[in-house]
Amino acid sequence: MRQNYSLGKLLLTAVLGILLSGSLSAQNVITITDNQSYIEDFEGNGFSLWTVDTTGGGNWAKITGTLSSVASFSYQNAGDEARLISPVFDMSNVTEVTLNFSYAMLALYTQDVLEVAYRTSDTSAWHLLGTLSVSDYTNYFEQTYTLPSLTSTYQISFNGRGLGGLFLFVDNVEVASTSSCARPISLSVGDITHTSAQLNWVPTGDETSWTIELNGQETVVSTQPYVMTGLTPQTEYTFRVRANCAADDQSEWSTAITFITLCDVYVVTDQIPYLDDFESSSDFICWHSEIVSGTDGWVVDPGYLITNNTAFFIWLGGEARLVSRPLDISSVTQPTLTFKRRQPQGASDVDELSVWYRSSSNDNWQLLEYFPLPTEGWETEIVNLPNPSQNYQIAFVGMGYNAEGIYVDDVEVGKRSVGIAENQIATAVVSPNPTTGKAMLETGILEGEASVYDMFGKFVTSARISEGRAEIDLTQCARGVYAVRVNGANASTVIKLVKE
Repeated sequence: MRQNYSLGKLLLTAVLGILLSGSLSAQNVITITDNQSYIEDFEGNGFSLWTVDTTGGGNWAKITGTLSSVASFSYQNAGDEARLISPVFDMSNVTEVTLNFSYAMLALYTQDVLEVAYRTSDTSAWHLLGTLSVSDYTNYFEQTYTLPSLTSTYQISFNGRGLGGLFLFVDNVEVASTSSCARPISLSVGDITHTSAQLNWVPTGDETSWTIELNGQETVVSTQPYVMTGLTPQTEYTFRVRANCAADDQSEWSTAITFITLCDVYVVTDQIPYLDDFESSSDFICWHSEIVSGTDGWVVDPGYLITNNTAFFIWLGGEARLVSRPLDISSVTQPTLTFKRRQPQGASDVDELSVWYRSSSNDNWQLLEYFPLPTEGWETEIVNLPNPSQNYQIAFVGMGYNAEGIYVDDVEVGKRSVGIAENQIATAVVSPNPTTGKAMLETGILEGEASVYDMFGKFVTSARISEGRAEIDLTQCARGVYAVRVNGANASTVIKLVKE
């Protein structure tokens, strides 16, 4: 039931949010029928229908951010807890009801606990439906329970218990009769390519028709899962689905999730390398993480553990592969991979890094280098790339031993002479970056030229460097990531420029 929902969006909601306290006012009874369900996404005033029992020292509050609103559990001391209690439901006229909701939690060492419970009246005891305790750095989950002992004075609750975690969120609560045209749940996306993706969901009824909405465009389908084709490379899509139970009977829309199609081939030449320092986004651009074993993958650490964005492999165990976009290095003279790595020593071990390549997506991965030893500081590595092709890929593989994680940064693929340890590198900075049009380049090269290339290695424009300055104009260019190659008589460098 894992969803492709970025941790960055959840954290942005938390960081930018405004805490709104819940109301303990009298509750209205909400009737559940075969044609009437209850859905709460906490986007409006729905949180005011819920009550919070704070006698355990914790609290629940609505967090409203620029992207969405969620119910959030917070606490001060280990062992604190608080219960978020729903309005009263009248379920006396239905025979089977399900509770569906989404949740997310993050912990690095000790995980918090979410207990889901029900009671048949406001004076009866709470009965446990299930206990959830999972820490996941990048995803949220959906959970479904069948509600027993239906009454006309029914309530459900979410009890949070703080045990050292960082956050616990609940969202998109649905209470629905199974006889209703209920919305699909547990959306996920698999087999993502640069032009297609397999869209998956779990029906909650016996319907055989669904409407898929992808970035606002609706498609009616009769198969599940469904492979959507004709997509645009390196594009973020928002996906949701609803059930078509009859000609005039459709369910509510499911919870929406997002995914990004893979990037197309990047053409690397002797003049322009492929660069990625992971600074332009809180999510990977043109990389994807594949879990080999365990549950932990590669993520972008947005400055929480290191002061700048880096590719980060979590240290909680397991193995995962960080795979690059396809690279055309067929015309590069002595192609090499240059990157920085950091593998801090743990209490008794170190997480291990290895580097692999394949000449096409159909080939087996081949080992290039193996790095089993710790490095407290940053180490720069230069690796020759054998068997160059037009669809080359590299991969960083992390193997976790519960140490202190693996960091990778400043990845560069190009001609051997570009290597950091072998070339006289000029200083250069461009601002503003990102830019909406024009940006000023300042460099240690007094006289020279700045050449701009798009992400496919195609020349876009150039600017003359005079007295260490040059104006770069991307006003007429599309939004995206560009590489600026700064050349002088005895030095050069390549920097990244983002057009918004």
